[in-house]
Amino acid sequence: MTFLSSACLYCNPQRSVTAEKSQWSIHLAHHREEIIKHLADTSSSCILCAYPVEFANKEHASSHYRWGHKKSTLIDWALYNMPRRIFA
Repeated sequence: MTFLSSACLYCNPQRSVTAEKSQWSIHLAHHREEIIKHLADTSSSCILCAYPVEFANKEHASSHYRWGHKKSTLIDWALYNMPRRIFA
């Protein structure tokens, strides 16, 4: 089994979690709105679309991420981009 260890960027206060990928995905599923807020705050165009979608403002960005992408896509992005250590 492979375990990922990282501090969850979306927990308040941040807590360290060591779990398998599927368990991390379940944990991050509870943070969908925090992930959307983070993406809307840090991007001026969609980083998940195959073509560039420019945002007019943060509300437009939040709406696009919320309704234009599946929850699993957002969770996979958050899992892939978190700082982590891998244990075998």
